[in-house]
Amino acid sequence: MNFTFFNNKKWKLYFWFYGLYFICYLGLGAYFVSLSPYILQKFKESSYLIFLSGQISYPLGYFFAGWISDKTKKLKVYGILFSIFLFPTQYLLFDHHQTFWVVLICSGLVRFLFAALIQILQIATLEKIEYHGFSISRSAGTLGFLAIQSLMYILESFFLSKNVSLEIVLSRGAQYSSLFHIFTLMLIIRILPVNRKSQSHYYFKEVMDIIVKQKIYIFLLLSFFYHLAYQIVDFYLGRYFFLLGGMKFVYLSWIIAVLLEIPFFYKSQILLYQFGMKTIFLSSLLAGFLRFFLMFLNIQFFESNQWIILTQLLHGIHFTGYMAGSIYFFHKKFPEQYFGTAFGIFMIVSLSLGSITGNLIYGNILHILNSNLGYSVLFFISFSIFFILFLIILLNKKIDLLF
Repeated sequence: MNFTFFNNKKWKLYFWFYGLYFICYLGLGAYFVSLSPYILQKFKESSYLIFLSGQISYPLGYFFAGWISDKTKKLKVYGILFSIFLFPTQYLLFDHHQTFWVVLICSGLVRFLFAALIQILQIATLEKIEYHGFSISRSAGTLGFLAIQSLMYILESFFLSKNVSLEIVLSRGAQYSSLFHIFTLMLIIRILPVNRKSQSHYYFKEVMDIIVKQKIYIFLLLSFFYHLAYQIVDFYLGRYFFLLGGMKFVYLSWIIAVLLEIPFFYKSQILLYQFGMKTIFLSSLLAGFLRFFLMFLNIQFFESNQWIILTQLLHGIHFTGYMAGSIYFFHKKFPEQYFGTAFGIFMIVSLSLGSITGNLIYGNILHILNSNLGYSVLFFISFSIFFILFLIILLNKKIDLLF
């Protein structure tokens, strides 16, 4: 097949960005799935403080990277710096010899650096190959996540000694996975643009004016409650799956979870154009409601591992719908020179405050109640919030103006 020079150049860019996201999430995949069971196993009741450090740092990473990139109009230098420091901090975080305070600091640093790096990659991808290219590239990140989970599942099932402790297994998996950040750094040096596309002047006040005038604070409030309910996924679901069937069950659950996430991210631009942002958000909230409602029913009536692992299929729509919709929402509402700052504000106001609130609620519930009853209450709270949000967006006509 013959390609014009323009098309040939475009598909080369797609290939490089696809590879960049794939490698990046190979490095982060074991971190995501190992953090919850590793920290809870190692530090027990004190674990919530380590989770809290990550929750505070994560949105700050997004905001700082977005703000400094918007302000200085630079990209590559920040991508290099964040990826350089991500490798040793993730490696140290999962060193099972480290003390509580070292792990606490590393937890915050890893979340900050990871968020900052993803923000820089996100801005670069949207500016270089636009939203269609971003949706394709981001699906490669999920493919990398799937690959590392599959590898860890195979190692856990067939090669690791039964005499090796859970703490060592989780520690080594996440440490070895961090080595992929070295290759991420190489690709950043190779393909990330040095400067931002827009060289317009930056005024923080203009970002706040847009938030107020276009009533984007309503979306921030709704997203606060979304992330409050979603908090179970980040820090407590992994431990629940471990209690059901060990680490093999945890790895298998996340392999199942991303099966729909890959095609959903890949087709997200087409879905957004065909059905609109409102439908994408409604799909996400409905999937979240069904996901945790079915988990709640499973605890109450079925107690079936096969049943509960199938609910993970809904993760692809639940997570991807809201994340893709949010990125597209801010990309549409703000000029290019303000996207990083605006999305960083979203991460602080909605994700950070929502996640911290959720962590405090869920952590205290699990501390007071036994595992099954505690998780039953968690799932009830979560599906109730998702259902209320679904009804608000579905029935409130004023919110239609946002989308």
